[in-house]
Amino acid sequence: MVYKKTVNCNTSNLGMLRHFVSGVLYERQVPANLVNMIVLAVDEVCANRMIHSNQENHEEAIEVSIRPGRNENEVLIEIKDQGDCFDIASYCVPNMTEVVKQRKTGGMGLILVKKIIDHIQVYKDGNTNICQLYKKL
Repeated sequence: MVYKKTVNCNTSNLGMLRHFVSGVLYERQVPANLVNMIVLAVDEVCANRMIHSNQENHEEAIEVSIRPGRNENEVLIEIKDQGDCFDIASYCVPNMTEVVKQRKTGGMGLILVKKIIDHIQVYKDGNTNICQLYKKL
């Protein structure tokens, strides 16, 4: 079964997306600690897509779908939008010790996403950017 939720690119809609993702995962009886980590990763990717790729243009939409992954012990969360492309899969996680030393603010979300999600794939289909997040359950 595929679950889908579409909202416009306004960060005030992130709460609806978090509620949607957690509801679907709890329905599949995913443990709470795993649900919280997946929700955090999806929230971060969607926030970045809304803010940086779509400039919070309320006329643009972002779609999140959740379905079984490549096997029954995996979930696939797919995030689609038509904003500027950013390939999170090719983002290199910096050394955390250096990040702390530099007291750098921002950019921590992508580090968390890369730590939480098992496999990330980003590609374009026409004008649509598709970010696929695979997580073992």
